Amino acid sequence: MDVSKEWQAHQSSPSLQGNPISLSTGTVQAPQESADTMDCGCESLSPQERLEDSTYAFTGIVAEVQGAKKGKRTLVFDVDEIFKGTPKPEMKVTEELSGTACDLPFQEGQAYLVFTKWEWGVFTTSRCMGTKRLEKAKTAALGPSEQRKEKLYIQLHNACMGRLDTACCLASLKAMQAGYYVPEPEGGCPEGTVPDRLRCGGSYAWCIPLMEKDHRQTDH
Repeated sequence: MDVSKEWQAHQSSPSLQGNPISLSTGTVQAPQESADTMDCGCESLSPQERLEDSTYAFTGIVAEVQGAKKGKRTLVFDVDEIFKGTPKPEMKVTEELSGTACDLPFQEGQAYLVFTKWEWGVFTTSRCMGTKRLEKAKTAALGPSEQRKEKLYIQLHNACMGRLDTACCLASLKAMQAGYYVPEPEGGCPEGTVPDRLRCGGSYAWCIPLMEKDHRQTDH
């Protein structure tokens, strides 16, 4: 089933402009590392690698910047869009301070893309983890947020209705949602993944990691 119209409608959202996912190749055009991040000796990682390396990834507004203590300070974020994990609506995140320009200039009321890890009982972040002002971030490189995926699933559900193969279509959507995947791009799955679908007419197709068992190996 071709779902390119639904996927393109999802990608046309204003907050995803500037670094699109290509439907023809199934790949993401990753932004270059900013010069200040490289100057701080940070490891050069793609947005997806930063996502995999983090516990939570989200956008949020700084609600409070607490005073520094023992070389650390705590930030309180009001979480907006979530790209990984299940952060609380209000997240406390700790930054270790170096006393140099590599420390992030957090200011209350500003929006950030935040990558954070659970370490020794606290959530930590840093410039090298990829945290930066939202206006300088390329969130499209992370793929759709959880909220946008949910909206896309609603669109795909509606597209299943009123058809002879509605039962298969809805069943495939349920299977796709279980892994939190999105439809296969029209140009095929990106490297490291393979297409998956149910063995019935009208099934959506999506991409899964190579090591994962696909649904075509099982009768439904």
